[in-house]
Amino acid sequence: MTKQSYFGQIKKGSLGFSAEHTFEIPYFETYNNATSVKVCLGEEYDENWKKIEMPPKQQQLDEYEKTLKNFLIEIDRVIVDIQEKAFEYYKKRYADYYEKPFEVLFENTKVQETENGELHPPLNMDNKEKHFDYMKKILGYIRVLDNNTLKIPISYALDEEHGLELKIVNNKVVAVDGIAET
Repeated sequence: MTKQSYFGQIKKGSLGFSAEHTFEIPYFETYNNATSVKVCLGEEYDENWKKIEMPPKQQQLDEYEKTLKNFLIEIDRVIVDIQEKAFEYYKKRYADYYEKPFEVLFENTKVQETENGELHPPLNMDNKEKHFDYMKKILGYIRVLDNNTLKIPISYALDEEHGLELKIVNNKVVAVDGIAET
């Protein structure tokens, strides 16, 4: 079994290989109200969609450690980029629906059906901070990949079916989309 000082034991599980140690991600909450999240290391599947069976090599683990540490060190700057890119995504993909009276398709803690069956009033989401409130819950894990890349799957209160995934390379958001779409 592989072990690394920063991550601890590297275990194989349902999400591929993950670290024994969990990590707190500032600005985010966890889906199950835990204080920290699991860190998956490397891809879960290869290019042929076969489960990866070999754990990451020590050199990869060291690169993953550097990627995660840099992300956590620069989180105050990265969070601004996350908020801006995610708000742009909202405006392109969801604003047409939520910025006028709408039918609540799936209730959650942020969006609930109105009494007497009326349409829900528009969300009036006019800035990145308001929008970020709908995307604070990490699904319980983040994935650290090669080439200074992180993927963060989020329970998105505006589309819980598809969720939201952030792909971050060199601490810049390069993609925002549904989970497994980045």
